[in-house]
Amino acid sequence: MRTCAPSAASCAPSVRVRRARTAPRVARAAVRAKAADKDPSRDTSTSERQLDAEKPIDFSVDVAAEFKRGVEFGNDEIKPRFTRRAVEHDRGLPIADALVATSAQVLVALIALAAHSRPSWLIAAPWVPRWRNLPYLIPAVAHGSKMASVWVVGALAGKAYERAAFDGSLREAVKRTAVSGCFAIGLLIIITQVEVAGKFAELDLGDPVLGSSPQGDLILNGAVSELLVDCVSEAVALMSWRIIRWNTSPTDLDSLNK
Repeated sequence: MRTCAPSAASCAPSVRVRRARTAPRVARAAVRAKAADKDPSRDTSTSERQLDAEKPIDFSVDVAAEFKRGVEFGNDEIKPRFTRRAVEHDRGLPIADALVATSAQVLVALIALAAHSRPSWLIAAPWVPRWRNLPYLIPAVAHGSKMASVWVVGALAGKAYERAAFDGSLREAVKRTAVSGCFAIGLLIIITQVEVAGKFAELDLGDPVLGSSPQGDLILNGAVSELLVDCVSEAVALMSWRIIRWNTSPTDLDSLNK
């Protein structure tokens, strides 16, 4: 440990260092004190937050009233989306959407065959004549029909068949297409989970959990990969088609509410 001489000159550097270290602390304390003096509401707001945190949360609700509100919301908002009136402005649009969704999976099948990397659903039909890739057309159309069904349900839930979805602004058309796609993807995830659980039960692999067995990991990884391909391919195809449909539609904003 360093000792200093009795003279004041030899101790001066250490005194300056200590003053330099303590000066910023004193300055910060002074600034905080001034801020507290200028804004006394900070202390009161802090105490109010503490009191609010200590208050017990009231979980009591009127079950009958909430149930009635839910039924009214379902009858007034959800049920009309799945009735005939939901497609009255363009009754051919669901069919066009289904054709686009199916064609997207046929294109995916062609790319998979060219890359020699077939998904699990692309199995050649044994009863179809083996002429080029014709036996793979049936499973591709079947898988495309599955994607089309999921999309149509999502489009009904997302109000993508109302006139504003294709005869309004481009922003509204893209928005409703994206919202409908989210509904469709959620439904597709549920269907994929059911299919994977069925495969695990069929092969007696236990619960469909990653890491349970090498064979189960292959099934799960394949299902996730195919799910991503389905979502991306359908999103690109349907979003492009809906933009084309909007561009070819005569936009008349004044008549949308008629």
